[in-house]
Amino acid sequence: MAFSWVYNDFGAPQRRVSHILATNSEAFVKGEAVKLASGRWTKAGNGDAVAGFATQKLDAGTDKVLEVALAREGDWYDAPYTGTPDAGFVVGVGTADVSTDGLSILSSDITGGAFAVEEINTNTKTCRVKVKNRQL
Repeated sequence: MAFSWVYNDFGAPQRRVSHILATNSEAFVKGEAVKLASGRWTKAGNGDAVAGFATQKLDAGTDKVLEVALAREGDWYDAPYTGTPDAGFVVGVGTADVSTDGLSILSSDITGGAFAVEEINTNTKTCRVKVKNRQL
């Protein structure tokens, strides 16, 4: 499982961008957090602002277009969380970070991250988040 769009507070549909190239030699998975660097999509890492989420699987190559669903105000996402949860990884934390795989929330890192947590399900190890630190 990766980041999955749930709904928008304002009833707006997802906004997708499908004309920007992916970084050469980089593969992507559907639901992976991404950012823009040097005018191309690349994987978002710890402490990065998140621009959106890949809507497709894309094999590594040269000058390939990646479709991305933009992370906008009001968008909520469900995502798995990984790592041993920090004591501060609770509902209401506003600085949870993306894991190094770009597919989940790193529950052990709650400083300087892009995500606010609204809900945590310890049975399924998933959470509902909103992107607070957006790139676009």
